[in-house]
Amino acid sequence: MRAMFTLLLTAGLVAAADAPLEATLEGTDKYTLDLGGKTADEFTKSLKGDKVPPSPKVDLKLVLKNTSKEDIQVWTAGDAVVVTFALKGKGAESAKPRLAFTQEYRLPKAVKVEAGKTVEFPIKSLTGGFRSASEFNYWTQPGEYELTATITTGVSPKPKGADDAGDGFGKVSVASKPLKITVEEKK
Repeated sequence: MRAMFTLLLTAGLVAAADAPLEATLEGTDKYTLDLGGKTADEFTKSLKGDKVPPSPKVDLKLVLKNTSKEDIQVWTAGDAVVVTFALKGKGAESAKPRLAFTQEYRLPKAVKVEAGKTVEFPIKSLTGGFRSASEFNYWTQPGEYELTATITTGVSPKPKGADDAGDGFGKVSVASKPLKITVEEKK
């Protein structure tokens, strides 16, 4: 049987750095509210335990652009890469249930990003955090929302001010500008 542990903390604090990256959220900006037949109050109450409903499915991507004049390497996978979301608007809710994860550490994988080029991270739901599975975000009523994504990753060469992540990489955190999203009543 695999050893399991309860995740208490995700990524540690990241030093402010002059990261040569710009983050943008792109994709569909209109969705239909689906609370699984529950009222907004019933749905919100269901977020209080350790078993929460799946977060809404979305069709988005987080795009990181290399804003420097040189090629860089960026971690795109592994436990050190963490994407989190901040959803704002009337009816925005979030949940961080206590969850168990396998104990092995998944090493980061890097890709080369040429100067001025991008690397994309597909986003299929509003679930983020450790292994894209520890933080859940929801809209519980129709209306206008703003979604911001923040990615913690490694960049090589290590940017000025970044925490040393080893092998010439520095740990950085980059946030996107908010994406406006409209959530409509189910017809």
